[in-house]
Amino acid sequence: MKMHTITLGITNCYLIEARDGYIMVDTGQQRRGKKFLQAIRQRGIQPGDIKLIIITHAHFDHVGSLAAIQGYCQCPIMMHPQEAKLTEGAIVVIPPGTNTLGRVVSWMGDHSKILWRFAAAKVEYPLEHEYDLNSFGVSGKVIPTPGHTPGSLSVLLDDGRAIVGDLAMNQFFTHNYPIFAELPEKVYESWQLLIDNGARQIYPAHGPAFSVERLINVLASRK
Repeated sequence: MKMHTITLGITNCYLIEARDGYIMVDTGQQRRGKKFLQAIRQRGIQPGDIKLIIITHAHFDHVGSLAAIQGYCQCPIMMHPQEAKLTEGAIVVIPPGTNTLGRVVSWMGDHSKILWRFAAAKVEYPLEHEYDLNSFGVSGKVIPTPGHTPGSLSVLLDDGRAIVGDLAMNQFFTHNYPIFAELPEKVYESWQLLIDNGARQIYPAHGPAFSVERLINVLASRK
């Protein structure tokens, strides 16, 4: 399966080729709708080709352009019910930091929430459990992977590619651990879940893809 990376603001978003169209994972920051249209058309993709939008979690840099992009594509949205409440209510959440950088950024963000406002969007597929994507023409599944947020989701393809949102990062000198997490210990549990389910290559929202061996090594060092 071919996969495209589109960066909208500070966030990597992904388009997964399906049997009849594409599935999109995350939609980037606010006011990136036109950039989205430009990016997909450069790849020969039309908005109507996108059959489903999966949101890994409801932070502003992942749902900021969701309403606009969903409006172009006219397709359903899938996300965890806890995150759906935030998206449908257009509620801005600034998560707590897990290191010094994260704590500083979190404090700054908490004092400037007005800058991160986004338009509400209706979620058609609230998902609490594992979901097989074959019904949308993709060989893979959606897995709940709490840690960064309680309702974080990851997309794991059958070939081992895992799109993880902010469950793991490859920026900010973090050794792949996210600089923000509402459930810090759950991060490691969700890493192990992905490993146990056959993840081989990690595709984060921030930074380039990397081998799952990095996560395996971090988990081994904690034992």
